This record gives sequence, C-alpha cells and structure tokens, in this order.
Amino acid sequence: MRNLAKYLFLAVIFTALGLLLGRSDAGKQAADSLRSSAKNIKTAALETAVTAADLDTRALVLLENPALMARLSEGGSFGGQYSRLAAQNMFAHDHPEAAADVSDKTSVVPAGPRSWLIRMPIVNAALFETDAGLVLVDTGMGPAGPALVDAIKSVSDKALHTIIYTHGHVDHAYGTWALLEAGWTPEIIAHEKLLARFNRYIRLRGSIGPYMSQPTEQLPASENDLVWPTRTFSGDTLELEIGGERIVLRHFPGETDDQLFVWLPERRMIASADYYQGFLPNAGNGKRVQRYVEEWAAALREMVALNPAVVLPAHGELLSDPAVIQENLGAHAEALQYLVDYTITELNKGTRKDHIYHNAKLPEHLASHPTLNVQYVTPQDIVKMVLKQYTGWWDDIPSNWSPATSAEVGQAIADFGGGIEAMLNYTQQLLTSGELKLACHFADWLFDSAPNSAAVQQLVIDAYTARMLDPASNTQEMLTYLDRMAAARQRLMSRTAK
Repeated sequence: MRNLAKYLFLAVIFTALGLLLGRSDAGKQAADSLRSSAKNIKTAALETAVTAADLDTRALVLLENPALMARLSEGGSFGGQYSRLAAQNMFAHDHPEAAADVSDKTSVVPAGPRSWLIRMPIVNAALFETDAGLVLVDTGMGPAGPALVDAIKSVSDKALHTIIYTHGHVDHAYGTWALLEAGWTPEIIAHEKLLARFNRYIRLRGSIGPYMSQPTEQLPASENDLVWPTRTFSGDTLELEIGGERIVLRHFPGETDDQLFVWLPERRMIASADYYQGFLPNAGNGKRVQRYVEEWAAALREMVALNPAVVLPAHGELLSDPAVIQENLGAHAEALQYLVDYTITELNKGTRKDHIYHNAKLPEHLASHPTLNVQYVTPQDIVKMVLKQYTGWWDDIPSNWSPATSAEVGQAIADFGGGIEAMLNYTQQLLTSGELKLACHFADWLFDSAPNSAAVQQLVIDAYTARMLDPASNTQEMLTYLDRMAAARQRLMSRTAK
C-alpha cells in the first residue's frame, strides 16, 4: 500500500505541474513531457489499485476515463438517487457499506392517508397501513432491506401483515430477508410465474451475473438464498381483503411474465410496479429475457381506465395529479402499442428484420413527450424485443443462418485489405471521420481475429470510448461497450504483467 500511495501522490503532482506549466508558452514543452510521465505513473497506479482492491477491470477503465462515468451517470438511476455500492451489489445480504449508503439516501414520501412511497436508491416500495396491519408492495434490492425496516418503523408501529411482490426482479424482491430478521412474519404474495423466475436465477447464475454486471457469487446458489412467496395465484386477478379494505392484484406480463400492479379502489391508488417508469420504458433490454410490449401497453391502458388519483411507481416520483396520470400513462401505452403495431405491419409486408428496427421511430408527439425520453433503450431496441417475441432467431440474411465466426470474418477482411495493420489504419480513419458504428464493427472484427495485438486492444478501447461519449448512445448500450473495453484492457494488463 505504501507503493500505491507513492504512485498516486506522484500522479497528482505530475498532473498539477503539467497544468501549471501549460499556462505559459515557455512551459508547454516541459508540460507535455510531464503529462506523458504522469500518464505512465497514473496508469501504473491505477493498475496497482485495481489489483490490490480486487476490483474488476471495468473500474480501471472508468478511473482512467472519468468522462465515461459522467456519461453513465446521465442515465440516472431509474428515477431515484444513485448508490454505486448498491448498484454493484444488488443481490448482497451482507454488504454493510452498501446498506449504509442506501440508508443515507432513503426517504419516505406521504402519498395520502396511511399511505407512503418509500424512495430508496434506484427503486421504490409502496406502504399502506390498514386496520389489520401494514401492506408492503415490493422490498427493494438486497442491501436495501435494513433501510426499508427503518423507513417502515418511522411512519407506523403496526406489524407487517402482507408483502406483495410485483415481480421477481432483484430490485423488487430481495430486501425481504431484513424484514424477517426484524421479527415480522408477513404473508408474501406473488403471481405463480415468479417461482420459475427465482429458479432461473439459481440455475443460470453464472450467466445472469455478468449480464447484470453483478458479482456471480452474490446471486442465489440454492433455494435457501431466496425469500419465497408463501402464497401465489394463477390467472389475471387476485382480490384480497385486509383490514376491511379491498386490494386488487392485476397480472399483466410486461417487464417480466410475472409482473402485476396493485389497485386500492377505496383510496384510488395504484402501486404501478415497473409499467410506468417516467422515461421510454425499459422494454427493449438486449441482455434480458423476453419482455411483453403489447401486454405492457394493455396494463397501462387499464390503469388509465381505473382513473386513479395517485400512482406510486416503483421507479421515480409519486404522481398525485389525476390529469398528469392520465396524460403520462396514456402516452406510454400509446407509444408501446405503436411500436408493436408498426413491427407486426412490417412483418406482414415481408420487410427484412434489420430494416424493420433500423427504420423504427415514434411519431413526433410521442418522441417529444417529456416522459418518453430515451434513457435506457431506444424505440429500435423495443422493436427488436417485439421481433424476438413473434419470430425465430434468424435475421433474414441468408449468410447468417450458418455464418462464419467473427474471427474468421475479421481475418478475411484483413487479408482482403492488406493485413491487420491496414485494417487498423482504416478503422482509425473511420473513428477520425466520426463513423463510430462502422469503426466499432471493425474494432470487433479486429479484436476477435487478433485479440493479442496491443494495437488492436488499444483501438478497441479508443473506439468504444468514442461510442460511449457519443450523445446518441443510451445507458444499456454504454454498459455493453464498457464490458468490451474492459476485456481489451484486461489483455493489456496481462501483457504488462508479463
């Protein structure tokens, strides 16, 4: 650690001197030399820090490129405050630093008589007090459990009667452990399809962890690592009576096949789960299993028809103006249905799939709607999800039925163009001219065909840095680009270690 501190100290000194000397013409040459030395020292320091702290290479890439972190932060945190520790340890039950950070950033917002929206980093929970006890809709992610206990106790001394899981995603059903440890013994209710989702987390933990940017060892390894529902239901509706009050659970596949929303008719309140997110819905995430765009739109239309006075979303701010609720939920339903109808119309015309999603766009009145801004996915991504639901895996391009590997394609292009060096130069020209999509295609082909080339590794980092900094890139794709950069950076580190 003493060497690490020295590295970091020298990096700061060199950087400061470089900035100071750079202010005068006489100092420019000296500054350039100092900056070069500082860059080498900072790189060594960061590599040492990453190794010492056992961080993944993505952390190193972000440390080396602070502008990338700023770009990622523009995506927000699903309408709530951001907690880096919680976001990187969403399945964890034993991460006190993440739990403390969530606690510091948790607040309770009154939603009406005996009703509250508990706002945690990234996600919310809805709490309703009845004469029989408390009803909690969702329990947040793993590190949020202790904060949720404190939030509940801050507004009511009643016992927790019922927990409702709106669906089985990690940010909605994994804080329950702390509620049970607090001594509560609630009934836990979910749609029956949640059971298969929980089992899939166990069975595919080695795949799901990396796709979610979560440590694989934190994902559930057995049934004992999850808090399962004590009651499930099939079909579309379950009506409960708790404390003399009717509570209606309505199931519509949407972000997941087990998702539901909660309607409290006497209060005219809806806990809307993930159906409404305050931005273009995350209905086209390419790293997730099937999402049900048309059913999602149907759920939103039903919420509009119920005419709620208050909507308690699982992400973002409370909605308490009925006119705003009608407008926003209606616009989301219209946008999703438009993309479904567009996709099916084009399929029936025989349009090739890549042409379908490349040409997809929302009408202007929807594209410019303040709650339909592109944040995590694009309309094109949502169309891809619709295509996935209604068609097979083939993309309509004959050569892609039984294609050559990416490495083979890359090598063939290099051979045709005069070798790897020529391909590197051409890719750099594409980058310089702003042809970022094409440059990244070539960078991928190069990396797959010549992964051990230091020049290729650096080009991959440069290409995807430019792609992440491009304002057209959304949060989900930026995370994918970051993974590619990390793979290239890891190979560079391995070369340095040798």
